[in-house]
Amino acid sequence: QLNHMPAACTSSVLNLRVPAPGRVVAVGDIHGDLERFLHTLQNAALVDASARWIGGDATLVQTGDVFDRGREESECWSLLQRLKMEAPLTGGNVVSLLGNHEMMNVCGIADPFVHPEGRTAFGPDRRAAFAVGGPLASQLAECYVSVIVGDSCFVHAHLPATATPKSLDALNQATREWLLGKHHPGHMPPALEWSDHERPQLDLSPIWGRALSSPRDKPVPEAHCISLRRTLGRLGVARLVVGHTPQRSINAACDGLVWRCDTGMSKFVSCGPCEALEISACGAKVNVLCAPSLPSSSGDVDFDCYG
Repeated sequence: QLNHMPAACTSSVLNLRVPAPGRVVAVGDIHGDLERFLHTLQNAALVDASARWIGGDATLVQTGDVFDRGREESECWSLLQRLKMEAPLTGGNVVSLLGNHEMMNVCGIADPFVHPEGRTAFGPDRRAAFAVGGPLASQLAECYVSVIVGDSCFVHAHLPATATPKSLDALNQATREWLLGKHHPGHMPPALEWSDHERPQLDLSPIWGRALSSPRDKPVPEAHCISLRRTLGRLGVARLVVGHTPQRSINAACDGLVWRCDTGMSKFVSCGPCEALEISACGAKVNVLCAPSLPSSSGDVDFDCYG
């Protein structure tokens, strides 16, 4: 059973920069599909057939949207929590990001995206289970809005043009304190809020913006690439890695400045390819790890394929 594992130990602060002694492997949106998540991890040589960590000193970065759409959300989440405890035993690490679906659940507005079998996956009252200050929100408080691992920056959806190490660190800490219940539940950090009002494209929300990933598989406007190059220089990193918008396959834009690693792999989304992005120990090489195809289950696809 993967859905009743203890939570990883909590920390008092989230360090924006996380060292990467070995390779870094990024996995995009999971959306409640345990089979395809495990298939991706096994192909990346991070877990064995028993779902135990074998990744050595590798760092796994999961870019958010573990929840919603699929029926195995709790199993996927519990697996991540367990791997967070196992990986450090061999010098490895597991880093999780917050996606828009994590935050929608905390805000109690995810109902339209929850699989019927997921409504009681975390107890009889899903909204109460995810409430600010509760057990699940406290686990989510260990997840980043943005993190720098080795020479790469990771965020679920978008990196605002104005981002600095100080602003990203402040957003991580403010989000953490809010999830832990240290502020009023209605006082979510503004940068994470969804808004009907159009924001400037270069200043979109880190968990909602699609300026660097949509339309899928398409180039990014040159103005965005120029802005991104400046922002990455300010952060002292070589590239940005995002999820959020399903691509037909993991791909890069802006001459490799941004990698889009959400493939819609969940059978509850679009049965996209089970792929992971691998960055070598010193960042010298970026590689897409493509797992052998699994059978499609089109009858399980309940929702559109947008993140």
